[in-house]
Amino acid sequence: MNTTPDAVPTAVPRPTYWPDGTPLSIQLFTLEDSGYGPYVGLPLRHFWTPVSAHLFTRATAEQIVKDLHRDECGILGAFADDGTLTFTTEHENGKESTRTILRPDEHGRYEIGGLWAWDEWGDHAPHTVGQAAFALGAAEYRWTAERCTKHSEGLDHLYAQGREEAHAVSLHRDESAN
Repeated sequence: MNTTPDAVPTAVPRPTYWPDGTPLSIQLFTLEDSGYGPYVGLPLRHFWTPVSAHLFTRATAEQIVKDLHRDECGILGAFADDGTLTFTTEHENGKESTRTILRPDEHGRYEIGGLWAWDEWGDHAPHTVGQAAFALGAAEYRWTAERCTKHSEGLDHLYAQGREEAHAVSLHRDESAN
């Protein structure tokens, strides 16, 4: 991760490539053991662990912060006017709290990880039909409009939001359009 406690972080690294040279694509994440998300992220490595860092847009980072606050897990997040995101971890037993400071990269994406465990978002996690529509939109972000899954009017905006979020975090890359 690109942070040090109470310090300005280094630059966000660029995503890596699969061994065959294909750029990594978006992936859907959730906080482990939760029904939150799906969070559209861009892995920084083709092999990641539950504590690996991934790139997220400001909108997704804001949703992650809201969900952490709702979960009351002892991790608080706050955005400063300059876009800096600070996570504060409250420790039990009178230990001093830990701060992790994140600055967005030149595209407004945040490298978030190492503070809690990520899990892949999928059917094993409890979710609503709205979350499923958003996830499907993100998964189909490289598809042409003709190939995209059609939804009822009540879900089409969530599907479109998922596609938009995937395009934003991936910088509109079209690495293998179908």
